[in-house]
Amino acid sequence: MSHREAKDLFLALADDELPAPQAQAVRTHLDGCDECRHGWEGYSRTVRRLQSVEREKAPPAMASLVMTRVRRQRRFGGLKGLHMAHMHQRFPVEILIPLLLAAAVAAFLVMAAP
Repeated sequence: MSHREAKDLFLALADDELPAPQAQAVRTHLDGCDECRHGWEGYSRTVRRLQSVEREKAPPAMASLVMTRVRRQRRFGGLKGLHMAHMHQRFPVEILIPLLLAAAVAAFLVMAAP
């Protein structure tokens, strides 16, 4: 088992969700690998601390606030999605402006043609 495979299974191991053979394979890897064992010790210590924290109930107004924001995001998510898509595929302005001008000229010539 590789380091990555072992580390990817930490969550399932901590929650006792791994089948016995797979859990044994992870534990065998941890026994022979100092790096993964050190990572597992820190991970399991964090999980135990989180499990010991007392759960708090959110204020009633908070559910309403969250749902309002979810509805607003769903309503305007399409516009934001377009903006985010544009961010990943930016065109330099130096290219975009001539393309827009060429499209405008082409549209004008098509409309002006007899």
